[in-house]
Amino acid sequence: MKTSVSIIIPVYNGSLLIDRCLNSVFNQNGDYILEVIVVDDGSTDNSLEVLEDYPQPLIILKQANQGPAAARNKGIEKTTGKYLAFLDADDYWEPTFLKETVSFLESKKEAIAVSVGQIHKIIGKKDSLMPQLIIENHEINEKGIILDNFYKFWAKYNHVCTGSVLMKTDIVKQTGGQRTELRITEDLEFWAYLATFGNWGFIPKILFTSDGGAVTKKQGWLKKNKKRWASAPTIEQWASRISHRVPKELTSAFNMAKGKIAKNLAYAMLMSNREELARQTTMNNKEFYPKDKVAFLMSKCSNFKLTWLLLVKLIFLREKYKRV
Repeated sequence: MKTSVSIIIPVYNGSLLIDRCLNSVFNQNGDYILEVIVVDDGSTDNSLEVLEDYPQPLIILKQANQGPAAARNKGIEKTTGKYLAFLDADDYWEPTFLKETVSFLESKKEAIAVSVGQIHKIIGKKDSLMPQLIIENHEINEKGIILDNFYKFWAKYNHVCTGSVLMKTDIVKQTGGQRTELRITEDLEFWAYLATFGNWGFIPKILFTSDGGAVTKKQGWLKKNKKRWASAPTIEQWASRISHRVPKELTSAFNMAKGKIAKNLAYAMLMSNREELARQTTMNNKEFYPKDKVAFLMSKCSNFKLTWLLLVKLIFLREKYKRV
């Protein structure tokens, strides 16, 4: 009996690369019942024309621009497959993504989701392989493992990315989907929430590529991110449906994972003229911040308003002249 898989692809002005994305889905090794749901999120380019001309069967849904979380939720409502994946219009899978992930979930009944290794392409920079343990050559069963502590693994390796995950559809429906009021880190919130419903797995193979650089360059880095930065919630708002569901023995690991999110949100706040809120967020959460240069500077400079304002100016310049 063929396994049914639903793939939800939000599209917002994605005509440049959507064919590549769809081709990667329909060229998967193995014989599956594919339900490809494409949700046009109010595109103003010719995305709809490209989708309507695509030679393979698609379920095309339309909505006014509401963001990727709302688009994914609209797709979830229509899904009928046993398994479910999200894939962004500018990303793509290797041909064995479904073969590996479906096989894992079929054999590991206790797992509700599994993620894979990734390549992140950034214009002007060397390709980034994630998670780090793949580069470090850790000895992990190539067929994958069940994670005994999702939050600890996530905090250390940042191993989950939209498009790198296959999930059990019935569990996704139980979650109620992604939070539509979040226009930034909505995917990260969902992974952390989903982890409260059961075990995750990880397959140490590069089976997914994130490659939105061309689209970002076309749209403009600052233009693309200004609206997202302005909508950044507080870390307390972000964690509101997760914290009370995390088992006590996992609280420490969850706080470490949450620290990375807090740093990202603080950065978004200072980029949207909420300097003092960003500073308070940093002061309250810096013990859990990751060990990168920006986090280090934010932690040190948050002690005094003057040094914080100087850092804000430097970060504004950094973003203004960022090459993508």
